[in-house]
Amino acid sequence: MKSMTAYGRATAATPLGRFSAEIQSVNRKHLEINIFLPKELQRFEPDIRNKLSTVIARGQVTLKLFAQFEKSSPVNVVANIPLAIKLKQALESIAKELNIKEDITLEMLADKEELLSYSEEFQDEEKYRKILLDILDNALQGFNKMKLKEGENLQKDILERIKKLKATIDKIAVLCPNAAEKLRQKLTDKLNEVLPGVVENEERILREVCMYAEKADIVEEITRFNSHLTQCQSLIEKSQGPIGKTLEFILQELGREINTIGSKSADIEISKLVIEIKSELERIREQIQNIE
Repeated sequence: MKSMTAYGRATAATPLGRFSAEIQSVNRKHLEINIFLPKELQRFEPDIRNKLSTVIARGQVTLKLFAQFEKSSPVNVVANIPLAIKLKQALESIAKELNIKEDITLEMLADKEELLSYSEEFQDEEKYRKILLDILDNALQGFNKMKLKEGENLQKDILERIKKLKATIDKIAVLCPNAAEKLRQKLTDKLNEVLPGVVENEERILREVCMYAEKADIVEEITRFNSHLTQCQSLIEKSQGPIGKTLEFILQELGREINTIGSKSADIEISKLVIEIKSELERIREQIQNIE
């Protein structure tokens, strides 16, 4: 089991420069990858994105890569001289029209991104690709180690809660056959208060108890609840891949069964146990939101 919350970092000093990568993730229903690269290395984004999508199933993942090139940038920067001339002339025209006595400087043109462009020529492309993917692998090692550690803690917590759920549903199963008898005794006491000694009372009570027992039968729901619990435990203990979405689905089924049990049963003790189970399921739901 892996958590969706993790962090990993790696650095590398190479003949082409010094590189560092930071990767972190938080929980999300689906996989969302955000990549921040230096402009010179943006051509490698598809390679990096593909790498991340093959090892991470879901979560919001953010990768930041930093580079200090050893000698020079791997790409050539090309100046758009004709555009610079036009811009300079336009600025001079504005200055003249507004009677502003100030020379046009390079600093005034520096923030115009369209004046500079990166050449398609790229030196040592394969060497850079290998360096970036290697450093990403190193960052992912620490990243996955943290995911597994956090996942181990989540696993222990959820398995303990499943034990509590099993113990509580077993209590409901024990109380279930007694619910009809409790109702029979309650009706008997009430009718004897109002109409003591009337022979028809027993027939009325029996009819009411039979109708109640038919409507309030929760044996099937208890059986299905136990089956879902067993499936959930087996998945957590044995699965080797992402299980977060599957656990969410099983938890929905558990919630549906316990809601049915609660709506069918009028027994106070069973109702108290249903509330306990619902609270425990909600705590598990919160934990599952962090599982990959």
